[in-house]
Amino acid sequence: MTRLPVLLVTLVGVAVPGPALRGPVDVSARRAVIGRALPAAPPTPLAPPIRDLTGVSYYLDASRSVADPARKKQNEAAFAPLRAYVAGVIDLADGWMESRPADPAYAIRAVDALAAWARGGALLGTVNQQGAYERVWTLAGLALAYLKVRDAPHVDPAARTGVDAWLVKVAEAVKPRDARPGRMSDANNHADWAALAVAAAGAAARDRALFDWGLTRARIGIAQIRPDGFMPLELGRGAMALHYHLFALAPLVMLAELGEANGVDLYAEDHGAIGRLANRVIEGLRDPAPFAAAAGIAQQVRPARGPDLAWAEPYYARFRDRRLLPLLTTARPWRDDRLGGDLTAAFGVAELR
Repeated sequence: MTRLPVLLVTLVGVAVPGPALRGPVDVSARRAVIGRALPAAPPTPLAPPIRDLTGVSYYLDASRSVADPARKKQNEAAFAPLRAYVAGVIDLADGWMESRPADPAYAIRAVDALAAWARGGALLGTVNQQGAYERVWTLAGLALAYLKVRDAPHVDPAARTGVDAWLVKVAEAVKPRDARPGRMSDANNHADWAALAVAAAGAAARDRALFDWGLTRARIGIAQIRPDGFMPLELGRGAMALHYHLFALAPLVMLAELGEANGVDLYAEDHGAIGRLANRVIEGLRDPAPFAAAAGIAQQVRPARGPDLAWAEPYYARFRDRRLLPLLTTARPWRDDRLGGDLTAAFGVAELR
């Protein structure tokens, strides 16, 4: 892996940053592999900026493994407009990546949509606990999408500057909620998602301090992975232990990919801990019995959906773990908006398409 030097050169008392931070997806390289003729870029999503995020907590038990269907439906309804906006921005960013010949209108409209939310102070109002989770996932998805279009030609520099400043504000708002000593979510999957959101925002806004904060938080999550690949706090989720190991693995894989793009090898941390977790999850998807034994309860198992296996696209592209083949080929494309969109398009290996 090529390492990018991180240098600070002092010129007449001014600190000049080293190489610009990059996203995990090489857009030009992916376009060469998957590019195709696309229709004209759709209109920019015009949803008004959403400042306040008030969700509905829906778990009924102490281990947070049993959901109240009615309350969960209320929560999904509360965030439906937000998720629709995120999906629209991601569609535009992925359109820029997939269009061949490259159509800058996709990138311009994605940045314009983000700039409108930046001007409206979106995501910076009142936030309850469930809203805080949603803000983290939203920031992660939008920052990763923006990294695809940030450097596209003809993007308005003023819009780009506004988006950069807004992402920094949202990331700074995320940090305090996920850095309070003694809270379980400081070390479970919520910390992993917060790490991804802040690191991606830092990379997108070229803010090295935020990027480094995210990677430091990622190492907290990585340190939770035992030699056998289990994560104790996720085992505490009872019948949902396998699901929440999967849910913790997704941001850690994307953090590792973001690190690789910027000269940091998180895959090697703690003697390959992410690989141990991936191995445990892959085996658990094939046979959940070890999770049932470790958690002390039978696991809730459901057919894999887009968000469940999107992380496996970059993981397979890097490590060619052939156990993933029957999983990946069942329902492509694999998309998770919290990870920036269509990961089959962004990372999928040609031999499987």
